[in-house]
Amino acid sequence: MAGDKQDSNLVGLYVAREESNGVLGATPIFREREPNSFDDLGGEYTSIARRPFSPSRQRKKGGTVDLDADGGWNEDFTQRGMNDTMEAFFFAAIRRKPTTLATMADAGTDDFTVADSTGFVANSLILASNFRRNNGLHVVNGVADATHVSTTSALVTEAATNGRVEVVGHRFPAGDISISVVGGVAVLASGSFDMRTFDLIPGEWVFVGGDQAATHFDNLPGFYARIAEVNEDDIRFDKTTRAIGAPNDGAGKTIDLYFGYLVKNEDDPELIVKYTHTVERTLGRDDNGIMSESLAGFVLNEMTWNSPLADKVNIDIAGIAMSHTPRDGAEGPLHKDAGSTVVKAEGDDLFNTSSNVFRLRLSVLDEDTLNPTPIFARVTEWSASINNNVTVNKAQGTLGGFDTTAGQFDFDGEFTAYFNSNAGTLSIRDNLDVTFDAIYSKQNAAVILDVPLIATGGGRLNIEMDAPIMLPLTIMGAQSPFGHTALLNWLPYVPNVGIANGR
Repeated sequence: MAGDKQDSNLVGLYVAREESNGVLGATPIFREREPNSFDDLGGEYTSIARRPFSPSRQRKKGGTVDLDADGGWNEDFTQRGMNDTMEAFFFAAIRRKPTTLATMADAGTDDFTVADSTGFVANSLILASNFRRNNGLHVVNGVADATHVSTTSALVTEAATNGRVEVVGHRFPAGDISISVVGGVAVLASGSFDMRTFDLIPGEWVFVGGDQAATHFDNLPGFYARIAEVNEDDIRFDKTTRAIGAPNDGAGKTIDLYFGYLVKNEDDPELIVKYTHTVERTLGRDDNGIMSESLAGFVLNEMTWNSPLADKVNIDIAGIAMSHTPRDGAEGPLHKDAGSTVVKAEGDDLFNTSSNVFRLRLSVLDEDTLNPTPIFARVTEWSASINNNVTVNKAQGTLGGFDTTAGQFDFDGEFTAYFNSNAGTLSIRDNLDVTFDAIYSKQNAAVILDVPLIATGGGRLNIEMDAPIMLPLTIMGAQSPFGHTALLNWLPYVPNVGIANGR
């Protein structure tokens, strides 16, 4: 029996990307989400009554005339848990590096059996995951054929049902890489390797140097860097987390370069994609089975990245849908229909705002330096939001909407920082060009949010007795010389020197 109530702890959330607007494919993949809370997710119906002149002073029964289907939820941000979600917010596909399924590690040949070795080359740094004994970083020794990738590691023979091997970097031959600063830009030059091999793009972030002395430049520990230009012989950086100093020829060094995958709002209309989803929420059981409600044609519209003090990084997700459909237990939930597949949540650890923040940097743009002076030194809390300004299209003959229209891509943010100079106020008064990056790292992985061009606002100081002076600032992202407003970078592996330590 269903009983007299349903408990919220029985609620689950599943999201599937649609084949076409409002329509699931024959074999949809529902991804389990891990919501912390919901924000008015569902359908709100509008009914209208008949109100003719009546001596009895009573209205007549009317009917349902409209439907608003929308809502959202809050979810913790994790290393891999929101990849598909971010594609939908940025209206663009993730730009990935070579990644393949792996089914076997062989101790006899020290190689991985993979689905596709395309893009794997000698000296590639690869990350193996979802094994039991062979997970971690390896160096590619060679690629024998389309299904085998040899490593320099001593592998343990092991089969895997869901193994994964991905290219996360490259180890250059001894003495092949040098670094120098030319006109305020850092130049990472190769004597023999085509630097275009990695499909790196301007605006993307990388990590230069490994933990071992042989894998980083002398007197220059590893550092994060933003790419300004990629040429055949060199990669040029316009922003780094360390001062580069004197030129270094890298003699005798096998320098490591780490990179990952990214998503950005694209300036090429051919690369802009409006993803639609079916969102299903289970609602407990009635006498016949599991009840649910679903939203079809759901477009992710507003995202807020929350980074509060001494807490976890979490994301507010909101979207607009075309229709709302309740299902009883006899029908059962969509994600259990024949042909549907459910992918369990990744279950990654959260990012906390105390010990996982490697850097938060809001700086006035200065073409003469890789490390411009920041507007503030310390932040108590900050948030950033994306708004795609989506509206639903309605027409006669349709309850709800028949389509959605996306507006401009807006990026805005708010900071509460400790005041230490008038740099922030001056940036507002003088309408200076400002840039922002946030780097979170833990467990040898990192995620970077970068906004290359910003206008600042606010700036009225908050002064109270017996308290530090606080500086509230607002930011408005704009299209940058890279062509995008905002970019989100995932680095699946970074060395220990690139990990935040909470100090």
